[in-house]
Amino acid sequence: SSGINAEYGTLSNHQKTVSCIALDGTGRRLLSGSLDHQVKMYELSSYKVTHSIKYAAPILSIGTTAKNSHLVVGCSDGVLNVRECPRGKEEPVKRPASSIVPGSFAYFSRGKNIAPGPRDGIAEGGAKRQKLAKYDLHLKRFQYAEALDCVLQTRQNAEVVVSVLQELFRRDAMRSVLSGRNEETLRPILSFLVKHVTDPKHCTVLVDVTHILADLYSSILGMSPAIDALFERLRKRLQWEIRVQEQYMKLQGAMECIFTASGLE
Repeated sequence: SSGINAEYGTLSNHQKTVSCIALDGTGRRLLSGSLDHQVKMYELSSYKVTHSIKYAAPILSIGTTAKNSHLVVGCSDGVLNVRECPRGKEEPVKRPASSIVPGSFAYFSRGKNIAPGPRDGIAEGGAKRQKLAKYDLHLKRFQYAEALDCVLQTRQNAEVVVSVLQELFRRDAMRSVLSGRNEETLRPILSFLVKHVTDPKHCTVLVDVTHILADLYSSILGMSPAIDALFERLRKRLQWEIRVQEQYMKLQGAMECIFTASGLE
């Protein structure tokens, strides 16, 4: 009939020669293959392209299964490509817990709606984060003089005070912290030194502090009786420790002589 030669539409979506065409299993879509490596799918109602797939070689043949479950494409390099076609909308499949990606929100949320069993242990809320001490906060804010005053005023044990002094030495801030003090702020430091300067565990740090104080305030001695008295007590304490160490050294020398003589005999 005259309808056989009628033109239904024109395909101009390929860059090279169209080598094959075919209808899908439903007869509602047209597929075309071309030497430009492209397979295109059209709606027969409008001849608009709905899908496009690129292959590694020019297309020579094309077809689909009766149920549109697979697309079969033959290429010029001798390869027959079989591609599974996507189906219609389906209910999303929930992945098992074992396939949840570690570190994702779903990973950390798993099991939140499961009630604990009789043998399950229940963990209480974690311990509250311990607050920093006031002197640590001052150190964190680079308020070095305030940190030293705070640790001395709160009557911390000697280890804590010495650790603050060591931190000030590490930050090269000791001289600036000790300088420019009045009688009220200098008294706690001198009192601490008088009490602990001869402690073998802390003497190395405290002797260095004593040297800096003597260098800073030796020129103003005699202006405050209270500060003069503390410096005098500190001097006597150090002199007493020196005498004790000298006696220990003499005793050690005598014992070495005895051990040497006994060894010769």
